[in-house]
Amino acid sequence: MFPEKLNLSDLARGLGAAEAPDLWPRIAAAHTQRRRRRTQLRLSGAFAFMLAVGGAVFMFLQTPPGTDWQARAQTLEIELRAYPADLGDPAAREARSGLQRVDSALQAAYDRGARANELVPLWKERSELLSTLLAVRQQSAAITRI
Repeated sequence: MFPEKLNLSDLARGLGAAEAPDLWPRIAAAHTQRRRRRTQLRLSGAFAFMLAVGGAVFMFLQTPPGTDWQARAQTLEIELRAYPADLGDPAAREARSGLQRVDSALQAAYDRGARANELVPLWKERSELLSTLLAVRQQSAAITRI
């Protein structure tokens, strides 16, 4: 059909498109730049991870030991002795029954030689119940003083 052979580069020149003689070096430079960015990203990610792990270890080593719930419970018992017994208050009755339950659980735990991870929650619960009972007694003492 066409007497002359069509060539893509001849058509491009005819349309006015300029050839880019430095195409392959630009492609290689782009690949090198991408590799460099990926390497930098990996290194910065590894650095951030190590920084986070180091910070967590530092915080773990600097954290003071947990609350001594047994000592807190003993302190609350001493404070409770300063207030008169509240016999009729339902909140106080509930706290006292909870204390009896926790005291029985503590005694059973000590009898079987329980570990600290089992005792600490019991002491914490006992301390919270004593705190509740102390608040009730303080409130009833404040009401009677008025």
